[in-house]
Amino acid sequence: MTPPPLVSPQARTPNVDAPERADPRVVRTGLWTSLAMLGLLLALGFWLRWQHIQHVSLHVDEFTTLWAARRTLELGAPIMPSGVLYTRGLLATYVTAFAGALAGLDYVSGRLPALFFNLATVAAIFAIGRREWNGRVGWLAALGLTLLPEAIIWGGRARFYAPLQFFTLLTVWAAFWAVKASGTEREANRGILKRHLLFALFFLLALFSQEQTILLYPALVLGMALWRGWRWLLRRNVWPAHALILAGMAVRYVIEIVGQPGFFETIQAERPYVTPRFDVATTWPVYAPLLVAPERLPWTLTALLAVGAALVALVQHRLRVVPVKPFHQATLFFAWPFLFVLLFILTLVGGQWREARYLFLVQPLWLLTGAAGAVWLIEALLKPERWQWMATFVLSVAVVWTGWQPASAATVRQVEGYDRVFEYVARHRQPGDVVMTPQPPACAFVLGQPCDYYAVQRIYEEFVITRNSVTVDRWSGAQLLNRTDQLESALRSASRVWLVTDAFRLATRYESDFQRMVIEQFDMAFQERGVMALLAEGWREQPAYSIRRTFDPPLAFGRLELLEWRATTPAAGQPLHVELTWRAAASIDRQLNTSVRLVSEEGAVLAQQDGPPARGVIPTMLFFEAPLPDLKLLTTPAELQPGRYHLAAVVYDPDTGTVEAGPLLIGELELE
Repeated sequence: MTPPPLVSPQARTPNVDAPERADPRVVRTGLWTSLAMLGLLLALGFWLRWQHIQHVSLHVDEFTTLWAARRTLELGAPIMPSGVLYTRGLLATYVTAFAGALAGLDYVSGRLPALFFNLATVAAIFAIGRREWNGRVGWLAALGLTLLPEAIIWGGRARFYAPLQFFTLLTVWAAFWAVKASGTEREANRGILKRHLLFALFFLLALFSQEQTILLYPALVLGMALWRGWRWLLRRNVWPAHALILAGMAVRYVIEIVGQPGFFETIQAERPYVTPRFDVATTWPVYAPLLVAPERLPWTLTALLAVGAALVALVQHRLRVVPVKPFHQATLFFAWPFLFVLLFILTLVGGQWREARYLFLVQPLWLLTGAAGAVWLIEALLKPERWQWMATFVLSVAVVWTGWQPASAATVRQVEGYDRVFEYVARHRQPGDVVMTPQPPACAFVLGQPCDYYAVQRIYEEFVITRNSVTVDRWSGAQLLNRTDQLESALRSASRVWLVTDAFRLATRYESDFQRMVIEQFDMAFQERGVMALLAEGWREQPAYSIRRTFDPPLAFGRLELLEWRATTPAAGQPLHVELTWRAAASIDRQLNTSVRLVSEEGAVLAQQDGPPARGVIPTMLFFEAPLPDLKLLTTPAELQPGRYHLAAVVYDPDTGTVEAGPLLIGELELE
């Protein structure tokens, strides 16, 4: 037997959302006022996101989307040179390709889809808040999203997070619209299939934006069951929508397994998505700033207030959802998926996937709930509607006051400048040059063709695949170069070799012998925004060091410690090559330079050279346990007499001149 529909005994308060119960003039006035308010927010949101698009370099992941979009324009599908299908953000890839087809694919056109999706989310949260709560809730939530730094950043990047957030918000709203109690039995039965199919459509669009959407489904199914009962889900005008969703999940999984052979399995082995460790103490600091930073804490507190008020109303109605006011129903339904996803991320997500961006899809739900709590409090304290709007205006000023600085900072917060550095390489590359990098999609997109080598030694396993007995990068097809002897072979066989990398990856993704060869063989050709274009012009033979001293234990120089030094045989008027080997003894928070000095028996400095260790290729802030060379070249005076001389070293802050340690004598040299 088909269960009877659940009907709310409470009619809605007449408002502009129920035009049959309101004065038409009030409806028109409210509509135009809402459109004006929304237009103001969209203009502000556009300006903030446009600043980010214009001034901030591309995030490394954006190059992958743009490269996949270019391949889509060429082949009709994001099939990479390695033969794999780029499955991440399929919807975003096609939308980006479409934008490229209309305007020419470049940095700006590739970012515009995210901008429009994000502005659409601002409009959607405004409309949903106005429809399910009231206009003040919609306004506050949309204002919060307009100024949200993450929304500004992801609304200005060529990635899939903006469409994911947009379709996630619509999915949750459609699920609520499909199950919420209506004013009459006839209303409750009208369009059930249509509503559920709309819910399924939005869910599938979110799923093909990014597979993280799967986290929403258990929460939404449970919420729908709590509203309508489990038997409701089996009705003939309800279950087809869920069947479509499950089929969509199966199709998405097949696309992943077939299009990306070995990718899912390798990630699960190397960096599993789910690890049930329940290590909340470790995970919480990653996400806490999103909820309890000074400008965000009021949103979280008012969200808790809204949920608390809704739970009290639920208890008053003996845990029956249907009689609860629509305002509180909306609060409970929209807060639940946010809480579910947050708890899942805090307790079950693998350690290497704990990043703030993975909460981005449900942040509009947090904003809506927080806005609902603020409006509920205002309405509880102030009864006249005019005073309620005045209080909302004051609260809006406070939101802008506290949120403007973080929003402005997001428009200029730089990332690694791979776009700028690869553009430099493109301008200066010569025929026959070899290019290698740990970021092959960036190389492929900017240079217009894949690099010669994907140069990396750590954390690369899921990004490579074997083709014709050669291990290559999945996205560009560049051959993997992960051994020092391969690097040496490339340097010896090519007249010019470019290595484009950022300092952090150079310090963390390579072994010490690889780092040493890079420091010895490459020169800094160009550097911007933390990324370097290193150029080697033929193999460079190293000096014949004849003198060596090792320190065991290492010689302490403040936060650096000296492991050993080597030097060539000294001669009057000749270059003296000295190589020191350093490692970090403690965490270093600034650049430290070193000074190597040739000192007479009387203490006079006869020759010296100052400069950064590792030739500045790896800053000392990124020195860890791996030993790194410090190459110095001293010019000895021509009148230097035979005898005994000393080598001394100093470590200092180049910005302030403050000495970290030294001068300390580290050894002796004999001039014959």
